[in-house]
Amino acid sequence: MDLVNPLGEIVSRVMDCSTKHLNYLRALEEKLNQLREKMAQLNELKIDVNNRVISEESRLMVRTNQVNGWMQRVEASGHEVDRILLEGGQHLERRCLNGCCPMNCWSSYKLGKKVVKKLRIMEELKRDGDFDIVAENPPRALVQELPESSTVGLDSVFGRVWSLLGENGVRIIGLYGMGGVGKTTLLKKINNELGRKSSDFDIVIWVVISKEANMTYVQELLGKNLGLSWSESVHLNSRANDIFNVLKTKKFLIFLDDIWERIDLPSIGVPPPSFENKSKIMFTTRSEEVCGLMEVDKKVRVECLSWDEAWTLFQEKVGQAALSSDIDIPKLAEIVAQECRGLPLALITIGRSMASKKTCQQWKHAISVLRNSAAEFPGMGDNVLPLLKFSYDALPNDTVRLCFLFCSLYPEDYSIFISNLIHQWIGEGYITGFDSFDEALNTGHYIIGVLKDTCLLEEGDRVRNFTDTSVKMHDVIRDLALWIACECGREKDKYFVKAGVGLLEAPKTGKLPTMAEKISLFGNNITQLGNIPKCPNLTTLLVSGNHRLEDIHNDFFLSMPALKFLDLSETIITKLPTSICELLQLEFLDLTFTRITSLPYELRKLTKLKYLALTRHTIPREIIPNLLSLEILKLDLKKSDLKKSDDSDDEMQVDIEELACLNQLKSLEITIFSGDKEVEKFLSYPQLANSARTFKILTCNEITSLTLSAASSCSSNLCLGHLKKLRGLYIGHCSELEELKFNCINKETTETGLYESLEIMTLFVLPKLIISCEVSNNLSSTYFRKLRFINLYQCDAMADLNWLLLIPNIQRLSVSKCHNLQEILSSDESGGCDETTFAYLKELDLSYLPNLCSICRRTALPFPSLETIYVLRCPKLRRLPLDSNSAKNTFKHISGNTEWWNRLEWESETYARFLKSYGRASDEISDSECHSSSDHPLNDPM
Repeated sequence: MDLVNPLGEIVSRVMDCSTKHLNYLRALEEKLNQLREKMAQLNELKIDVNNRVISEESRLMVRTNQVNGWMQRVEASGHEVDRILLEGGQHLERRCLNGCCPMNCWSSYKLGKKVVKKLRIMEELKRDGDFDIVAENPPRALVQELPESSTVGLDSVFGRVWSLLGENGVRIIGLYGMGGVGKTTLLKKINNELGRKSSDFDIVIWVVISKEANMTYVQELLGKNLGLSWSESVHLNSRANDIFNVLKTKKFLIFLDDIWERIDLPSIGVPPPSFENKSKIMFTTRSEEVCGLMEVDKKVRVECLSWDEAWTLFQEKVGQAALSSDIDIPKLAEIVAQECRGLPLALITIGRSMASKKTCQQWKHAISVLRNSAAEFPGMGDNVLPLLKFSYDALPNDTVRLCFLFCSLYPEDYSIFISNLIHQWIGEGYITGFDSFDEALNTGHYIIGVLKDTCLLEEGDRVRNFTDTSVKMHDVIRDLALWIACECGREKDKYFVKAGVGLLEAPKTGKLPTMAEKISLFGNNITQLGNIPKCPNLTTLLVSGNHRLEDIHNDFFLSMPALKFLDLSETIITKLPTSICELLQLEFLDLTFTRITSLPYELRKLTKLKYLALTRHTIPREIIPNLLSLEILKLDLKKSDLKKSDDSDDEMQVDIEELACLNQLKSLEITIFSGDKEVEKFLSYPQLANSARTFKILTCNEITSLTLSAASSCSSNLCLGHLKKLRGLYIGHCSELEELKFNCINKETTETGLYESLEIMTLFVLPKLIISCEVSNNLSSTYFRKLRFINLYQCDAMADLNWLLLIPNIQRLSVSKCHNLQEILSSDESGGCDETTFAYLKELDLSYLPNLCSICRRTALPFPSLETIYVLRCPKLRRLPLDSNSAKNTFKHISGNTEWWNRLEWESETYARFLKSYGRASDEISDSECHSSSDHPLNDPM
């Protein structure tokens, strides 16, 4: 008995082993089918995971390494499975005995073993693909680089401050000096230098502290840098604890720019810098007293420039063209520079304003104005504002001055989109008497140019892929504007501005000056307007940008009889207070990006309205016909807003016919949702269509074809030829739109039609769209002369974009997620692609184009205007049409992942190194940095 069991066990093991090996030989075809099915299931899972990743990436997150590795393993397994299936198919074809027996048992055995092993791997990969988290916040750079301005004269003080950072005994450093002397410029230079050199700080944080900022606001800024966030209900002490618990383990450096009073660091959660933690605080202030209150270890006064430094800076800003225009001007220029008293901001501002002055008389007049300004100013204004007011006084007329003062209603250092600003100037009545809207816009851009030329406005922050540019005010210039607006301090209550200062609630009624003419609460965190202010002289009220504002008291507007300008945009209010209908003098009303779904019928009483901006509101009938003074109208027409003959609620819905009665209308920005009939009806009113500046067609799934015709007499029912003044065309989510036809044959005249004004075209989520062209060779170059911005997103039917050759002046091309796109331009030299192609292109943005192989078949193009290139997820794009002669004097930036860079083919290694010096070739480049604006195609400010 003792021998039987072992023997049976041996036999059993032999049988199991034999069965296992026999399994490798038999049922090969069935196992191959199983493998094919498992791979298909795994690919489906991979697609699901990738979709989740894309969704998270749209929120500026990056996929985890675990997900990335898994997707790479699935990809590799897919290639292996393909080889196995190919080999298996060959084995099955070579079987003998009517397909029952393999020709080579050993080869079939190895193949079967490989299949069984691969099936097990498929199962493991499938289990591993169950992810709770697919993406996470990208790692934050140690130092966030900030834009710098001229640092002439700051080198010596920079060296002193830089050395203080290395001294162990120095914990808190204060930089103080008058406004405009260069404190912030110096602080930015130090911040950026830390980014360029190795630093032993664990984290570097930059926080701007405005004069009105409260500690809750400061905590939010700190929390954002540390990856912390809180709900409104979380108390300041709890937030402080969270900040403290993160910072206590770090060696930190915190920059606090522009503080006006002592900040109690522990109360907001910042551990006091000590010799043990080796952390540091560096701040700027206009007051030496604040340095004492902050218990600094070292304070550094940022002085005005010495004469040599000031003269160097002044000459740089004036330019040699003006200085050499007359033999006596250099001596006069020295006198003007001396009057600036070494203040960098004054030197820069006045120097640039004098750059266009080329006669001695103009320079002598400048000297007279500077010397005769005897106004007395409190505080910092004693020396700075009289000098800066010179630029204000030198403005060509009162209209420009009023437009300048209006900019002070925005927060410090806030970038204002130029198109919005000009619309507001028009709404305020500063730009009037224009026969056409183009004339008004041209006037607005002229004013912007004047204010920028005199340095009273400067270039705003660049928002990638937005078609609109922006401007902003230096904070000292903003102080100047507010001081002037209040009649040089004599009427302090005329402007009440609390913009972007982190207010959680509106000022109490008693704190609002009754004599105020303009009030700005722009860009705060106010949740409700519950008090009823008494402001009989108030003409302008900005409450926009309060993203938490959800309630306004019904009687809020009762005591504002003179109000003409009201901006409630970018709030979450759901209804208008009834008292708004008592604002009989109101001329400007902006309700865009609110949650209001329906407008009160009584709004028809506001017959003086000239500007009305709405988004997705239900507009009762008989409101629009009463607003006959409207000159600018922005609205969205949903299905519920459009008249239907069988609808019993017709009286509650606006009709396109009502819009046609607005005889004063000069600018219309309209979005039509759902229905080719409504589009066709709108286009049937030539006067209405002719006023359209922005035309958006969304979710109109019945439309299969649209025509862009140079002639207004186009035979197509859906022809956009009447939109002669259109600036922006947006077409999206029209699933059945198959053709957008460019009809560039105009038998009437080459100077009429859509193409003479169109600047922006955005096409998005149009899966079937193909663009076709009818072109008259002798006329084609006369069309699309103003079309500068093209955005394409998810237009999958397009294989190339040869129609771009009809757009000679394109400045920015953004193409994203057009999955079948293979070439941008497939034409070679003989097909129209030549040395002039993309002559004005400044920015090229290509993302998520898996099949894109080529931009242009030519080896290289000159690209004389090219500034930036962004490439993301374009794996087949191996060559850029660039050589050492391309973008010689314009190139600024190029971005791409390391893997893509490494596979690129270049004219030479020297040229490759040259291009890489202008950008980033790094795996750290996040998808969000290269995302096309077409991901949010309706966000372009118009």
